Amino acid sequence: MEKVSIKVYSNLNNIEENNEFLAIKDENVIKYTDLENNKMIIDMKNNVIERENNDYLFKIKLNENVIEIMMKKLNKVFLKEINTLLISLTGKRYLVRYQLSDDNIINEYYVNF
Repeated sequence: MEKVSIKVYSNLNNIEENNEFLAIKDENVIKYTDLENNKMIIDMKNNVIERENNDYLFKIKLNENVIEIMMKKLNKVFLKEINTLLISLTGKRYLVRYQLSDDNIINEYYVNF
């Protein structure tokens, strides 16, 4: 386990962000807290991105083409279908692109570690 500086670019629902964070990297997993105080876990081996805050836990399961949305207060889980367009792990870069099945919006998440 090591502390690393990462650069994260995201374009989610047409909201573009580019930030740098201090993260913990262990094998193929990166953990950090984003600017909105969400706990982020990037599992590059299993292609899963988790974002957790006080109200929700989002699990983007790229290999399964689904987003699990857990509403913590109601203890309910909702599934949303996605189309995974790209998963790329090269060197110290991890890039994913996916499209929500009921939208024409393409979301992108890119981390450089």
